[in-house]
Amino acid sequence: PLERRVMAAVKASEARGDPPLLRAVEISRLVAGEPGAGVPSADLAGILVSNLCFAHNSPSLWKLLDQAMSSRLLCPLHVLALLTARVLPQRRAQPEAYRLYLELLKGNVTSSSLSLLAGSNRDKITKSIDAALQLSKSYGVSGTDFGHVVILFVLIVITKLIDSVLEDCGISSGMTQDQESVYPIEGPQPMDMDVKGVSAVKQNEQREQLRRRNIVMALEVLHIMAADTKIQAFLRLICLNMPDKFSVLSQRLTLIEAHKMALERLLPTSHKIDDLVMYIWRVSNLDYQPNNKRLVGVLGNLRSSNSMLGQLTGAGRAACWIIFDIYMENAMDGRHLGGISAIEIIKEMSKTAQAINEASWQETFKALWISALRLVQRAREPLEGPIPHLDTRLCMLLALIPLAIAAILKEETDACGAEGNKSLPRRLGLVSSLQDLVQYSGLLVPPSSLVNVANAAASKAAIFRANCKVVGGNPSMIGQSDSSTKAVGNMLHLIVEACISRNLIDTTAYLWPGYVVLPGHSKDTSLPQESPWVNFMQGAPLSDPLKNALIATPASSVAELDKLYHIALNGSEQEKSAAAKIVCGASLVRGWNIQ
Repeated sequence: PLERRVMAAVKASEARGDPPLLRAVEISRLVAGEPGAGVPSADLAGILVSNLCFAHNSPSLWKLLDQAMSSRLLCPLHVLALLTARVLPQRRAQPEAYRLYLELLKGNVTSSSLSLLAGSNRDKITKSIDAALQLSKSYGVSGTDFGHVVILFVLIVITKLIDSVLEDCGISSGMTQDQESVYPIEGPQPMDMDVKGVSAVKQNEQREQLRRRNIVMALEVLHIMAADTKIQAFLRLICLNMPDKFSVLSQRLTLIEAHKMALERLLPTSHKIDDLVMYIWRVSNLDYQPNNKRLVGVLGNLRSSNSMLGQLTGAGRAACWIIFDIYMENAMDGRHLGGISAIEIIKEMSKTAQAINEASWQETFKALWISALRLVQRAREPLEGPIPHLDTRLCMLLALIPLAIAAILKEETDACGAEGNKSLPRRLGLVSSLQDLVQYSGLLVPPSSLVNVANAAASKAAIFRANCKVVGGNPSMIGQSDSSTKAVGNMLHLIVEACISRNLIDTTAYLWPGYVVLPGHSKDTSLPQESPWVNFMQGAPLSDPLKNALIATPASSVAELDKLYHIALNGSEQEKSAAAKIVCGASLVRGWNIQ
């Protein structure tokens, strides 16, 4: 069996004195030879943890486990979940193992480490975590996926560590026997430590000192978790959408406050107790908002009934979609290159938010589109300089989001088969979400550099609609075009075109009510009707009004700049002067074509 070969390799490597990295490489070769093997390995995590707890409980095996996690041979969240279920109930009998568990937890407890995806073994790892922590049983969540377990893991670890600190300080947490029995209790076995020449009394004293230090260490880990801004966002989601589950954590905070004086006498770091309570109580406060400047820029008011971050679900509760804005804004930071595909992250994040908010797929997709549109709108404020921020944000809206949705739809298609593909709930939710975007006219105003492209997309739909009427409403017979047909476009037309190009929807979207708006019929005066570059390309002279408009509007194609360059070289003195000013205007400051 794999376990026997792995442990034999571990012991042989340990006998040779190999460093942890070489030992990790050796066992990775064994795992790679298994059928259906993938990295991170679910089977290897189970083998190492089961031997640590507590058949072969040795410091060298803990070092190997840490190296395997650092090398991403093992999923950190998976390992921590397995250890949580086994080590916490035995923390008094196994203080050395508890200490090493806390060290691993401290090094991998940040939201960035916890949210590392589980690769090709995601489903297997998810089921293993669910079984170890019994999340489905404890939280009544069926069909748990990796996104769910990240958030629920945070809640259960914080709650269990608080229980451990209280109980180790002699304060009952009020936990019932049924709650405690969520974790299997195994008979304690002493850790394989070198205690030659150390009396039993001396060893017991050292272990008791270690138990007291472990209480402080557990409090430090809790402080790190509660101070993490993304973990606070996770707790906020649980507070808003699973208030009965968050109340369990609230009861622990109340207990801490009731025994605050006793804890301060026992623990040297009383200020961390105050901070811990403050951080967690803060996310349950109705007035709580994350740091807008540092996280998302402009996020809106969570309490507002008109807030696009707090849309109502069918259950009548405010659904929190702020996690979309947080991720998209952070993804714009080019200084950090993620190890996981943004498409995969958005997919998992959408599934998690949909489940936690108990929202429909229509609401979930609409929130995703709105967050991406808000991202694009925030690019309007600062001048770009040499870095094309707008292009990057448009990539999120028109490429990454459609690809993530495509992956979500594919999961449903694979599960249900190709039959009835168009009637699947997720696909219907996508269509409804796109149709709902019409009402957000302010978000749909295209940047000036995209006006021509948006108008072209709308005109394409207008031509399709006109030809559809000519052929009696049969889209399959449409093949002609009329370049004279024009329409007013916005960001929705670009989103729809992106979805059509990915085969997420078909061209029947062109027939949606209100999708095609002809010039002069737009009720929204905020929508730009036509770019001045269109008039310029059609031969309009460079009069002062046109010159001023071209200076303020970036060119949308190289052809426009080529024509302007030709005028700057060969035009009249007045035209040369105007062309030079236009080149030094918005096209140079914000346009990627010049650069």
